[in-house]
Amino acid sequence: MAKDKKSFVAYCDWLESFEELTDEEAGRLAKHLFRYVNDLNPEAPDKITKMCFIPIKQSLKRDLVKYEERAERARENGAKGGRPKTQKTQSVISEPKKPDSVNVSVNDNDISIGRDFDTFFESYGKQVDKIPCQREWLNIEREEHAKILQHVPKYVNSTPVVKFRKKPLNYLKDRTWLDPELPNHNKEPKVERYKPNLI
Repeated sequence: MAKDKKSFVAYCDWLESFEELTDEEAGRLAKHLFRYVNDLNPEAPDKITKMCFIPIKQSLKRDLVKYEERAERARENGAKGGRPKTQKTQSVISEPKKPDSVNVSVNDNDISIGRDFDTFFESYGKQVDKIPCQREWLNIEREEHAKILQHVPKYVNSTPVVKFRKKPLNYLKDRTWLDPELPNHNKEPKVERYKPNLI
C-alpha cells in the first residue's frame, strides 16, 4: 500500500467470498488482508486464502492507483498556490441554488423477484444456505416462481418435522415442486428399540 496511507476501501461484494468460507478460513483471509494493507508482504497461509485474496488484491491495487493520481494532482495544485479561485467562489450568491434532483430507476421485476424469493424462504421454515438459495432462485425461470410459491405450503404441511424436510437449496435444485406426489412425513418416525427376550 502507499506510504503513510492509513485507510482503505472495503467493498460490500467481498461478503460473497467471505460467506463461502468457514469462520476459520474467513479469519485467515481477514488477517492476510490486514497484513497486506499494512505493507507486511504476507505469504498466503494456504491455497484457499490465496485464491480468495486475488480479486480483493486487484481492487486494492486499482484504488491505490486512483489514490496516487489524486495525491499527485493535489501536490501540483499546492505547488501552484492551491485550488484556482473563480469569480463565483469570491462573490456572495444572493439566491440559494436549488438541489439537484436524482432519478433512480428500479426495475419492478427485480423487486418482485426479490419479494417472491423472500416469501419462499420465509414460508419454507428451514432457513439455511440463504445466499446459495438466492443464486439458485435467479437461475429458475420466472414462470416457475409462481408454481413454487403454490407448492411450498403443501410441501411444508406434508413435512411438519423440519429436520426431515429437504434443505431449501436441495428443494430448488431437485425441482421438488414438479414431483407428482408429496412426501408423507406426518410425524417423526418411531425408532424400534431392541428388547432382549428374557426367559
